Amino acid sequence: MKILGLYNNDCALDLFRWLTDTGNEVILWKDRLEKEWCRLQRFDLCVSYTYRFILTEDILEALGKNAVNIHNSLLPWNRGADPNLWSIAERTPRGVTLHYMEAGLDRGCIIAQELVDDGDDETLSSSYGNLDSAAKRMFQKAFRYYDFWPSMKKQPLGDGSYHAGKDGREMKSVIDTYHMSVSEFRSRLDRYEIRKQK
Repeated sequence: MKILGLYNNDCALDLFRWLTDTGNEVILWKDRLEKEWCRLQRFDLCVSYTYRFILTEDILEALGKNAVNIHNSLLPWNRGADPNLWSIAERTPRGVTLHYMEAGLDRGCIIAQELVDDGDDETLSSSYGNLDSAAKRMFQKAFRYYDFWPSMKKQPLGDGSYHAGKDGREMKSVIDTYHMSVSEFRSRLDRYEIRKQK
């Protein structure tokens, strides 16, 4: 398969190397996409993991409506920015999700999901690493059933939650190191009365 790999964080590169090692041609991309370039490339699949740009409807059309995203939350909870921190701050269900991409952010049909349960002894850094590892494992398992993805997809249930990047500024102000424990992070949020849904 010819796969477009969209990413921003280098943690995604292991996943795209795995796709290459399993016999696929992977084109890596970090910048904004152009509709005509996408159309001419004739990708079989687009996989987005940590990519920072929202794909518009015309880009998704140019990709043949076969673009998926890996999001480090249990959708529909914590759509948008900083899903790891928000799941800790608001004690919402934690996990990872593989879903089809639509023009609305993190709203497409779900292909696969897994819960990830971290303890209070985790740090902010290790809790992010746990989600990252779980996301890659989930994708690798799901990819074996790629031909069945269209029939596996399901609509996310409920409203869940959404946070824009600006929503996390006050929350992040209590973080002086990502080696801080989850329990200390929650304690600081409580102390400053920052834990609240925007």
